[in-house]
Amino acid sequence: ASMGLHDLPPFPIPVDKFIEEVESDNASTAAQCCAAFATLATKVPVPRDFRGACRSVMELVERSGNGFGRSTKESATAAMAALLACVPGADKHMVQRGLVGKLVAIAVADEEVGEGDETPAAADGMGSLTLNALECVRILAASEHGVSELMKNDEAMRFATARCDAGDAKIAECACDVLCAFASHGVEHRTRVKNVGGVRALARALARHGSNRGGEVDGSEVALRALLGLAMTCAQDAEAQAELVAVDGAAPALLAAQRSGGDVAGGISKDLWGSIGKNPALKKAAMEALRADVERARLVESA
Repeated sequence: ASMGLHDLPPFPIPVDKFIEEVESDNASTAAQCCAAFATLATKVPVPRDFRGACRSVMELVERSGNGFGRSTKESATAAMAALLACVPGADKHMVQRGLVGKLVAIAVADEEVGEGDETPAAADGMGSLTLNALECVRILAASEHGVSELMKNDEAMRFATARCDAGDAKIAECACDVLCAFASHGVEHRTRVKNVGGVRALARALARHGSNRGGEVDGSEVALRALLGLAMTCAQDAEAQAELVAVDGAAPALLAAQRSGGDVAGGISKDLWGSIGKNPALKKAAMEALRADVERARLVESA
């Protein structure tokens, strides 16, 4: 017999104890508590009263000094993503208190600090704070309150679009997911994605992660998500298709996906090509892009 909800183990930390540790003046206590919660939330149902912990977790994301730095922010943003994913009403709480913009600003500021510091640890740390913040935005892009917030919050949308072609595949994948989740809600949402530069962002993701120059398609999740997003935003829109074709490397990546992508990637790229091919001006631009790519490859080989 399958386990009923009442057969699952109770959540091991009561909410008041969790809040107390999150608000601790000891940075490592707060960070460990958040990290443990984020892990537990994937295994055991989180009680609804954890909605009451949103404020404390978000304050920890903003806290600095006295040992409160990147690692506490990383753990706190992971806990925030878990709250958003598992606790009904957490999205409403975040949106009503204006926390989406704060979260994005903190992740962006952290990246700027990390940029001058080329050590692998910093790059890794930067990735996880950015990734956790993107994960929060991704969950919001699929929730009622989150969607209405993202309709008007340009910073959060730009935060995602700017990271679709990140070198780190996990970050790029999550950023593309944000746009796909948001675009799937309807026509006005797809228009919104286009207006914030989403088509170019998805095309850059496809160009970067979709085709290895040897004509092999990397079975990358990023490319598949980029294609899904492009299918939603470009299907009936010549203007959007023109933006796609104009992105350096996008046309060759689209062709490569059609030739050797999996069933889904191949099907989507075939449909997109078909649509582009019906428009003589676009078809010409796409062919020129392909020719330029072949020329470039020849120059590289002969160098």
